Amino acid sequence: MMHTDPPARGSSSLFSDIRGIRHELGLLKREMCELELIQSAFTAADGKENARVTLLTEQIRDRALRLTDIVNNQYGRLVDQKVNYSLGRAMTVDTENRRFSELLKEHFGKRGQSLWRRAATEAINCGVAWLHPYIDEKGELKLKLFDSTMCLPLWSDAGHTKLDALVRICPVETYIDKKLERSERIFVYTKDGIEEFAAVRGGLRLKDFQPYHFRDSEGRCYRWDKIPIIPVKYNIDGIPMIHRAKSLQDALNELQSSFCDSMAENCRNTVLVLKNFDGEDLGEFRHNLATYGAVKVRSDSNGEGGVETLGVEVDHASYEALISQLSEALVECCRGFDSHDSRLSGNPNRMNVLAIYSDIDLDANGFENELSFAFDEWIGFIRSYLFHTGKGDFRRVKADIIINRDLLVNEENVIDSLSASSDILSKRTLIASHPMVDDVEKEMKRLGSPSEGKKA
Repeated sequence: MMHTDPPARGSSSLFSDIRGIRHELGLLKREMCELELIQSAFTAADGKENARVTLLTEQIRDRALRLTDIVNNQYGRLVDQKVNYSLGRAMTVDTENRRFSELLKEHFGKRGQSLWRRAATEAINCGVAWLHPYIDEKGELKLKLFDSTMCLPLWSDAGHTKLDALVRICPVETYIDKKLERSERIFVYTKDGIEEFAAVRGGLRLKDFQPYHFRDSEGRCYRWDKIPIIPVKYNIDGIPMIHRAKSLQDALNELQSSFCDSMAENCRNTVLVLKNFDGEDLGEFRHNLATYGAVKVRSDSNGEGGVETLGVEVDHASYEALISQLSEALVECCRGFDSHDSRLSGNPNRMNVLAIYSDIDLDANGFENELSFAFDEWIGFIRSYLFHTGKGDFRRVKADIIINRDLLVNEENVIDSLSASSDILSKRTLIASHPMVDDVEKEMKRLGSPSEGKKA
């Protein structure tokens, strides 16, 4: 971050040649217009569609059919499982400088961890989450999570490792003469500042350009030395987990809904045989049966009246086997773990636990590697903020954020292993690895052995 006056727009600035960004915005706006047209078409057809649905509902009610729509959200469970596995426990700040450690804990405490959990959920669902460092009205450094579905990144390389700009669309609803008007505000974030566009008549018009990222209470303009955007990827390609799970989740929902329908009485698994029915047609019979629970029959010279049923057996075993296979495949493709695995019952040994957690461990390794990149970016912004606000120069101080996985472990075995390694590991390393320690610095103080790091 550096203090600067608003610079002139030179030829070297990205804003001097914005045609590439405008082209991307034009394509995005065209897609949004197409979606609005589709939405308008559905709105115009609401009356006809509602009438058709009402008629269909009446027909279904007359036939006493049951149409079930079950959503067995195993995908959502796996998302929560991954987030809680990596970020369910408090993160540890590892640095030899005690002053810097205390300042970092203000940003990685409970409130900070809650934000990173939401960012992790967004990354898993959307592929990439976008965080924006900013200075609030009190002059404090904060972090904001953008809606990933409203962001368009402009990368400078094919590997998506360096970000040139981020386009963010903000829907705005305003009331003009008691009428609701919808519009969009479009912001382009670069290291040179923030540019705002307005959507006008299907096109884009430059509305404002600020050659800075924020102002202080005295009106001075400041600009970060890089684009104030932190991408948090789920994997190296930024592909959301739903791409692996959608077909399996849809099949599981459809199968369970079909199974529930098959268990209920309907025309597909129960055939009613009528003898001397005292009515006009079969629709009247189904209506009377559903409404009154009774039907009229008559007896004549041809025989006695009555109703008999011919049942069609439902193969429960096949349904259950297929549901079980889909559930297992969903867990495997999403690289989660089955918490109901029989190997976890009783007192499981370490090898069984590692085998059950192997898939989620492999997935977490890649995800936590991307999280580490994001942590380093955020710590860089924190260092700049602390230096320019006079709270300390920590630009050359090394710091890491350790993610403590919520893994089912035998703490007694871990403690025994640490005790056996006391001769070859430092006390700080042993304390940081101990399952009962959350804060290394506090534990070092309690032991009477403060950190050797220099105080800022």
